Amino acid sequence: MSQFTITLENQGQSRIRHDLAGTEILTDRPPEYGGQGRSFSATDLVCAALGTCILTTMEQILAREGHDPQKLVMSVQKTLSDHPKMIRAIHLDITYPDPLDDLLKKKLTRAMAACPVKRSLSSQVDINTRFTDGSSA
Repeated sequence: MSQFTITLENQGQSRIRHDLAGTEILTDRPPEYGGQGRSFSATDLVCAALGTCILTTMEQILAREGHDPQKLVMSVQKTLSDHPKMIRAIHLDITYPDPLDDLLKKKLTRAMAACPVKRSLSSQVDINTRFTDGSSA
């Protein structure tokens, strides 16, 4: 179980402190909702949680199959809606520079779909993932 503490700083900023590790993250309200965008927003962290969940799952599979998982790169794009205020869409673009065989690509695709964070998000959030390896270029 993970436990953390969140305190309000000022002008839309919050501080998240991981109680066990002591690490901290500052957040800020996004400009779309009247914030200054000085740091990650709460909705950015939701998207980051999804991205890191998928990448760390893919990391295990690639390492087990003898590939270097450190070569994985993901870019994330978030779209917000105004009515209601929520994340409307998350686009994840994952690239791996080396060619991978079809069986391994199927394993990675299944892992992307099985991510616990993805399963926890509302079906109203449109989640699009695209995986490209060296053989796709």
